[in-house]
Amino acid sequence: MEFRYKQQFGVAGPPKTMAGYRIIPLTSRAYEILKEVYAAKDTRKQSPELDTVLVYADKRKDQKRKKSFNMKDLVFINFRVFINFRTGMPNKNSSYDTHLYKLCDEAGIKRFCMHALRHTYATRAIESGMQPKTLQKLLGHSSLKTTMDRYVHVTDDSMEMGIRLFEQGQLENGLAAAE
Repeated sequence: MEFRYKQQFGVAGPPKTMAGYRIIPLTSRAYEILKEVYAAKDTRKQSPELDTVLVYADKRKDQKRKKSFNMKDLVFINFRVFINFRTGMPNKNSSYDTHLYKLCDEAGIKRFCMHALRHTYATRAIESGMQPKTLQKLLGHSSLKTTMDRYVHVTDDSMEMGIRLFEQGQLENGLAAAE
């Protein structure tokens, strides 16, 4: 289930495509961080709207069998500041970008948005040897073309590595460069 804001109100609903239904494995470090944030959530201000239980149907399964989700179980709450006080509401996606822009400014680097991190992850995953179909599934894309053409970028490092791999293959096959 995705949580999106439509104007001032939060709307929970299904992912955009069937491929969006997925379980995303995490690194051990990411899991530990999320556990810590979740454990501390009850110590932060919570909006009364978090008492809401959302009922939804999973498009992959029996549409008549409804599931429910208690908004108090959201991990990321209470980060949005409105007129100098925390609202206790779920974050808007734009809140992450606003905070990231401040961090970029403090670090003296060019601003980028959170979505750029998906592209970076995709590129680095392929560079580290992840299979393209695995990456496609992790990103929730229904098309491998989307994953490879829009999200994976060829970096100078990956071109350099490609040449080194080619050169190594040539040497192993006895086709060493001319002296």
